[in-house]
Order: sequence, then C-alpha cells, then structure tokens
Amino acid sequence: MKFYGYEKDNERLMKLSEVTFDGTLEELEDLIIFLKNVQEEHTKVVKKTDICHSHFRDWSDKWNKEDSDFIVVTRF
Repeated sequence: MKFYGYEKDNERLMKLSEVTFDGTLEELEDLIIFLKNVQEEHTKVVKKTDICHSHFRDWSDKWNKEDSDFIVVTRF
C-alpha cells in the first residue's frame, strides 16, 4: 500500500512515508463507511479495468473545499 499527497495548489505528486488523520470520531466513521463503499464498488469495476479510483469529496455531502480530499485507487 502506498500513500501520496499534494501540496495545496500544487499538482506535483509526492510519495508520503507517513500519513496522519486529524479529525473527529464522526469524521472517522464517515471515512470508514466511505472505504466500505469503495470496497464494494471497486470490486464490481476493477475486474473490468486496470485501475479504479474514488474521491471522498464526491461521496460525502459534508465535504467542503477547506477539507482534504481522500482518493482511493485500486488496481487489478
């Protein structure tokens, strides 16, 4: 498993060695539900393609521009 990130307003992808989640228990629960949803949806798609990705910002109606996006990429 690899983690990558971007600096704000920069498109240069950086490989991260450590990632910190800083949020509330409610936000953690939302992230867990999102990951379960991604697992279910990507299982349907990954077998048909080489790669699949989902954005937390597209999934959550609570997300706002000041929050970080969380992107999950799976490969077959």
